[in-house]
Amino acid sequence: MIRYYEKEDIEQIAKLIDEDWKIAYRGIIDDEYLDNLNYKDREKKVRDKYEKEKAIVDIEDGIVKGFCRFGENRDEEESLGEIYALYIKNDNRRTGIGEKLITKAKEILMKRGYKEFILWCLKENKNARGFYEKVGGKLYKERKFKIGEKYYDEVSYKYNLKEGLE
Repeated sequence: MIRYYEKEDIEQIAKLIDEDWKIAYRGIIDDEYLDNLNYKDREKKVRDKYEKEKAIVDIEDGIVKGFCRFGENRDEEESLGEIYALYIKNDNRRTGIGEKLITKAKEILMKRGYKEFILWCLKENKNARGFYEKVGGKLYKERKFKIGEKYYDEVSYKYNLKEGLE
C-alpha cells in the first residue's frame, strides 16, 4: 500500500536509506564515507524534514519496502517538480515498487500544477540510470555534487508528467 509516511515510519526509512547507500554506492562513493553511515544520523534528517516536506512509502504488514520524497525543484526552475529521493529495500527491487512510487509521485506533482519533473542520480550508478530511463526519463543536465569530502558527477533525468510509464 502506498501512503504518506508517518512519524512511526521514520526509523525504518532511515535504515532503508543507509542500507541502500551501502549497497548501491559501494565502488562509486568513498568506502570510508559509506562505512561511517549511521542510520541514527539519517533518522534525525528524515525527522527534521517530516513537517516541511511530504513523502510517500510503500508499506506492507508494517514494513517499509520503498520511500519517495518529492516537491518543488531545488534549482529554482519553478516549472519543474523534483523527486529528491527514491529508495527501495534491496530485497524488494525489481518487484514494481519503484514504478508504483514514481507513478504516485507523478499524480501528486500533477495535482500541484507541475507539467514536468526531474530527478538526480550519480552518473556511475548504472542500475538506477537504467531504471530511470526505463520509466521514461530523458537525460537532462549534469553537475558535480559533494558527498563527504569528495565531488561526484551527477546526471538528471527529466520527465513529462503527461506521459505514462512504459
